[in-house]
Amino acid sequence: MISIVIPCFNEEEIIVDSIKRVQEWMLENKCEGEILIVNNKSTDSTVEKIHSLVNPQYVLLLNEYIKGKGAAVKKGLQNCKFDKVLILDADLSTDIKEFNPDWLSKKNYHLLIGSRSLGNEINTPIRRVLAGKVFNFIVRKMFNIDIKDTQCGFKYLHSDKIQKISERLTFSGFSFDVDLIQACKEIGLEIQEVPIKYNFNRNSSVSLIKDSIVMLRDLVKIRKKYKNDYLPR
Repeated sequence: MISIVIPCFNEEEIIVDSIKRVQEWMLENKCEGEILIVNNKSTDSTVEKIHSLVNPQYVLLLNEYIKGKGAAVKKGLQNCKFDKVLILDADLSTDIKEFNPDWLSKKNYHLLIGSRSLGNEINTPIRRVLAGKVFNFIVRKMFNIDIKDTQCGFKYLHSDKIQKISERLTFSGFSFDVDLIQACKEIGLEIQEVPIKYNFNRNSSVSLIKDSIVMLRDLVKIRKKYKNDYLPR
């Protein structure tokens, strides 16, 4: 059984197709579970588009009123029923098919991080690739971690401590990935990168300059948070 968390903001053009693709994958792989769509203050017709697909037993629509992808993911983690959780971007820039169903039966994985650096990144503008590498270099130095791609939206958590992890997440923006990794590391979860294929979405809501400045500022706060806070194991 798996919970699939998909945060979304103004995804009226693609959200229905994305949900159907996830549903098809679950049927093909005989994978039971739930899909949690977390609407993050969309101003278009995203909610109206998915209302016809919402089924309380299978596809759940949640609303998160704190703006930011991190807040939306946290909402999903807080409401998931199972201890196996896959986080996906709404546009499926990393397709659901990149998930290996065999991972569901393995016990030695606690946090799997999709890695564009280890895999295949398609159509991403060179300036974004370079900015990502610079950001990752800073993250690795600040947090002493050997993870080549912290920011990919494809992440799989397998732990009975998911609620404890969600309680630790306090950053609502795009820096939440580092917050999540640090929370998992602090409670002793095993972390591993897996190569994935990533197709860049030119409608991405990430602003290269504005969001990068905010993320760098947040990194300093995250480092202070995990340096000063004691996390029970």
